[in-house]
Amino acid sequence: MRLTNLSVSNFQGVQSAELPLPAAIGFITGDNYAGKSTIAEAVRMALLGSAERVSLKKELGQVVRDGAKLGSVAVDVDGAPVAITLPSGKRSGEEAVPPNPALPYVLSPELFAAAKPDDRRQLLFTLTGTRATPDEIERRLLERGCHKVLVAQMKPILRSGFAAGAEFAKKQATEAKGAWRGVTNETWGSQKGETWRAEVPAFDQAALAAAQTDLAGIDGRIEAAAKAVGSLEQQLRAYQGQKDQLAALQERAGRLDSLRAKLDCDQQDLDAWTAKVQELQAKAGTGPRKGLVHDLARCLAEAYEAHSFPAELGEQIDRVLDAYEAQYGSLDAAGDPDAAAALPKAIEARDLSARAAENCRRDIAAAEAAAEDLKSRAAPEAVADEDVAAARAHLAGLRTERGAAHARVDALLAAKQAAVGAAQRTRSAAGYHTEVMAWDAIGAALSPDGIPGEILAKALQPVNDELLALSECAGWPVVRIDGEMTITAGGRAYRLLSESERWRTDALLALAIAHLSGLRCAILDRFDCLNLAGRSEILGLLDALAADGDIDTVLLLGTLKAAPAAPSEAFTVYWIEQGRIRVATLKEAA
Repeated sequence: MRLTNLSVSNFQGVQSAELPLPAAIGFITGDNYAGKSTIAEAVRMALLGSAERVSLKKELGQVVRDGAKLGSVAVDVDGAPVAITLPSGKRSGEEAVPPNPALPYVLSPELFAAAKPDDRRQLLFTLTGTRATPDEIERRLLERGCHKVLVAQMKPILRSGFAAGAEFAKKQATEAKGAWRGVTNETWGSQKGETWRAEVPAFDQAALAAAQTDLAGIDGRIEAAAKAVGSLEQQLRAYQGQKDQLAALQERAGRLDSLRAKLDCDQQDLDAWTAKVQELQAKAGTGPRKGLVHDLARCLAEAYEAHSFPAELGEQIDRVLDAYEAQYGSLDAAGDPDAAAALPKAIEARDLSARAAENCRRDIAAAEAAAEDLKSRAAPEAVADEDVAAARAHLAGLRTERGAAHARVDALLAAKQAAVGAAQRTRSAAGYHTEVMAWDAIGAALSPDGIPGEILAKALQPVNDELLALSECAGWPVVRIDGEMTITAGGRAYRLLSESERWRTDALLALAIAHLSGLRCAILDRFDCLNLAGRSEILGLLDALAADGDIDTVLLLGTLKAAPAAPSEAFTVYWIEQGRIRVATLKEAA
């Protein structure tokens, strides 16, 4: 990516700066507050589309130079202008900027060391074209002897990267350990899991067979005893029923004499009341008669007196009228009122005596039938309550005996099941142990020291080779990146380096990334933190890279006391003063 021209207007401390870049290296110097870093920021804003000193687009007006209303930055990338207008933030020509993930790291060299290890690792994978596809990871896992089925099971997880795969394997291993513990009731350990065997309890098959035979025999005796108890209980119920029937018959037959005596009394009462009713009827019948019977009798008598009838019919009429008078008295006679008043109660007493006599005759018939029944009945076969109780006690004893026998069988069966289950537990524990080991192996393979380390080593080799070449060319301590993404310079960790050492390291990293990414462009600001020797070394390094055609554009910015001359034809030197640019001459750098 070659930058051929920079144009900055009213941006922060720069009022107007037009910087053609005919050579590979733009050497921009000036005093403090002159606007050097502003130019670097302007280039980054144009190429990346974001300002560094404000976070919101509505705040872009704050980066416009004081007193101005509009500002702009334009960078020609391979001859195509890329511009941004302020304060609107509107960009144009951004399609000329290569969509390269390494671009922020070459425009701001300190970003690589500040990035997270995973971000640095991913960038290096991209730079070196090293890919870790799920298929590639699967192949490497199988080459390491990892479990084929488990690898296939977790392949979809590998699309999310090594960390997700390692975490998944760890989780599965933990679950398998939990399952192992559920089988063994112990905490899993690699050695313990390898040798664990379930304790096999003692078990006597002959004793189980004998106990089962005993139980079957007891069941047979219980069945017979239960039938005997049922039969005795049925006989007892029949005996009790027969006893009750005999008692009832005896009680009924025993009343025969008293019933006959009562019938005599009832019959005497009936005869007396019948006579009483007839007497009262006779007395009550002497007097005027009222009612249909009396009207008919009166009409018959009048007809008999008024008409002549055949002799036979006349005799019949005489008999009827005689019977009427015998019962009711003469048609013309006056009846006894006291007898008429007493007659209803007498009739009621007569009827009651008649019913009593009838009931008594019925009871006598039942008593006579009971007596005849007793003559034909045999005495019931006696069943003692003690016999039934003894049978029940025998059955209860057998059931108690069966409970003990069943408990013995259950205990022996449990021992048998435990013996069989011990082998199953041993097999299950071995299976879970194998699963734990398989998942652990996969997790180890996916850890940073495993396959990622192998792939990273492949990715790091060209990066470290490039850093070695640049370090040697500059005469600086060798910068390296290890498998943990730790950056060192001369063997010392980046965090322990001084400011100038960090600047050297950042510069070499940016130049290496620029080369490996194909951007061939970098911005190196604040080189003035180096001493004179260090400044000469960075100028020499950049000159050598330009001479070899390894860079397209490098902007080197820093504070100097005076405008330097260009160290070589590879440099275009600009002096910035009070936000304005002037061009320096070609001579040895001060």
